[in-house]
Amino acid sequence: MSYTPRYERFEAVGPSGQRYTAEFVRAGFLAQGDQPELYFFRVSGEESVVGISGASLARYQRGRRYLTREEKIDLAGRWLKQQIEAGVALESRNLYLQNGELAGLAGDLGFAK
Repeated sequence: MSYTPRYERFEAVGPSGQRYTAEFVRAGFLAQGDQPELYFFRVSGEESVVGISGASLARYQRGRRYLTREEKIDLAGRWLKQQIEAGVALESRNLYLQNGELAGLAGDLGFAK
């Protein structure tokens, strides 16, 4: 059975009631440090980048199955949506997903099964 993405395109409402539309644009990775995977989204016309720690992702997948590209896009998209809804500034330091957040989102999305 194939996975159906849920967060490649989504809408979110910030605390002030402002509506945001977000769409996945592309993915990449950084070949330095812990080699994070990068997921680029267009949020109401502005580009935002969500990073997933390479070390945290490897740790999560150890003993579990590897996540598909679509599942990782959904992790990044869900994290982005949570940050928008919380009113957090969409800056790289606030959009870096690691350890506990990664495991929690994966569980919420049903990937831990």
